[in-house]
Amino acid sequence: MQKSPIDKTDPMPRYLQVRRVLEESVRSGQYRPGSQLPGERELAQQLQVSQMTVNKAILALVNDGWLRREIGKGTFVSDGFRPPLPAVLRIGFAVPTTAEVAQEDFYLGSLLRGIQRAVTNAPVSLTLLETPTDSLYERLIEAPVDGFLLTDVLDRCLDDVQRLAQAGRKMVILGADREPLHVPFVDSDNYGGARAAVEHLLSLGHRRIAGVFAYSGSCNTRHRLRAYQETLRAHGIAAPPEYTLTFGNIYPLLEPVHAQVTQLLSRTPRPTAFFCGGYYLALEAMKAVQEAGLCLPDEVSVVGFDDPVTARYLSPPLTTVHQPLEEMGRHATLELLDWLRTHEEPPLRTVLPATLRVRGTTAPPAADAPPPSEEPHSPTTPPTER
Repeated sequence: MQKSPIDKTDPMPRYLQVRRVLEESVRSGQYRPGSQLPGERELAQQLQVSQMTVNKAILALVNDGWLRREIGKGTFVSDGFRPPLPAVLRIGFAVPTTAEVAQEDFYLGSLLRGIQRAVTNAPVSLTLLETPTDSLYERLIEAPVDGFLLTDVLDRCLDDVQRLAQAGRKMVILGADREPLHVPFVDSDNYGGARAAVEHLLSLGHRRIAGVFAYSGSCNTRHRLRAYQETLRAHGIAAPPEYTLTFGNIYPLLEPVHAQVTQLLSRTPRPTAFFCGGYYLALEAMKAVQEAGLCLPDEVSVVGFDDPVTARYLSPPLTTVHQPLEEMGRHATLELLDWLRTHEEPPLRTVLPATLRVRGTTAPPAADAPPPSEEPHSPTTPPTER
């Protein structure tokens, strides 16, 4: 139950405050139709009110059809009961950072704009829930919302999400194809987008294609990495292990990416192309290529993932995979709101297409060249700010 404190200074009678807490517990799904409530003494201890106050609240809910009592057994939510909708539905967008950073971040900010589009002119209250991944369950189980949206779920958070679902909390996950969870999700086709990127490089004639990936604990990264590896194998290409660079949660410390890409460029023969599983990874690859005195795309091609407005204004403009992030946020929000209104769970799996945007950082590979000079020229490098 949402242990909302009973405000003893509030003019609202305490039994009505207790009733409100119980109603929210039923609406959130913590107490489902047919399930039993804790005893009145236990509820009184939890809410720090008298047992008589709890009894009065329960009797009022029994009278209104929310609850039923069985002598000698206890109090239960009425079978088949569907609580009336509140005047304003409350949904939360759980982000693994501060609200300020989330709004400025390209990925989270794009999802948020889609969420806001879905609730415009609707009786819906939207709250950003700051949820560090080491306390996901604790922060969300008591959140004063009717349902919430989660972003890409890391491995270490799977148990927390499962516990929230088992507790009856209604949620839709954004950007995470997590079939074992059996929680509705809306994602873009990370595998298909990555495959299109690698096949584009192959169609240009590239055979020495390196892959750069970060956030290795995320579902999206695993799909992109798997697509990169399987697409190469399908074309009979066995990339050496050192061509696959994987990193953990490195943002904003991108120096390791830059250093390892630079090291790969010094090999003989060097990669002729890089597929980067993220936008900032692509920026670091471009920067490393240019600092090594190599020409984009004539000597080395780069493909990224994600397509902020700045991608088309780089020099050269970035070939990258476009995810429909705003549409993902809008679609997931509409699914959640429909779930709250109708009590019908949305489809488990919704995957929207990702599209390759071919621009100026890809071209057919040049003939093999000697290792780059130790005295590179100083080309224009792309910005790395968000």
